[in-house]
Amino acid sequence: MLKTLQDLFDQLHLDAFSKDLESILNRHPQAREAILDALTSLAEAESARRKERNVQYRIRQAQFGQIQTAETFDFGYNPSTLKLKNRYFKLLEADIPAQGLSVLFVGTSGLGKTHLARALGYRLCQQNRRVRFATLGKMALDLTTAEATGTLKKAMLAYTRPALFILDEVGYAVLREPESNLVFQILSQRYETRRSTAVTTNKPFGEWNQIFHNDAMAHAIIDRLAERSEVFHLEGKSYRETHRQRLKL
Repeated sequence: MLKTLQDLFDQLHLDAFSKDLESILNRHPQAREAILDALTSLAEAESARRKERNVQYRIRQAQFGQIQTAETFDFGYNPSTLKLKNRYFKLLEADIPAQGLSVLFVGTSGLGKTHLARALGYRLCQQNRRVRFATLGKMALDLTTAEATGTLKKAMLAYTRPALFILDEVGYAVLREPESNLVFQILSQRYETRRSTAVTTNKPFGEWNQIFHNDAMAHAIIDRLAERSEVFHLEGKSYRETHRQRLKL
């Protein structure tokens, strides 16, 4: 128990506690076990509180907009999502940042792509990993504004440092050349440093030249995302429409 308590103190960076513990126990030999029990309970409670605070900080930092989890997604509503359920839950259990793995959710509007991407990010937040969520339109606006105000380096770090960056709604905005270049820089740097990126898109990859400035830019982005990736194709009836109808009943 003594070693366990000292390990807890070390994890909590309570260096003086760990250093003085043995001498305190030696001064009170008859109460040794009671002291160890009490201090262990307090240290475990403090460790749990700190972990919860860290998780809540990671969730706020991610800027999800709303919290969505894998447990609240109805995989059975659609044959295509039921088919990918097992593979998706294996992905949740994998350490995708360690693998530098990208995840691509492809399908038309309303199929739950953003929900699944957010749930993946939420799972990493629970592990105290840094996550960032943004739509393509917001990302482009952030970067162009930062470039105009001389804060581009700081803005780029917000997108390149997270263990997982979720780029949502690729296909709903058409980027000009300067915006495309900035987005490419982010995705390219994440690729070079083997940091994971998740993308939701309503456009097949062959149509990404309609989103980014030209064919070469679109192909370069796709190549970097697809090289080390898991791709989930969603199809069928709209998830949102199906669940909206159920609510009306």
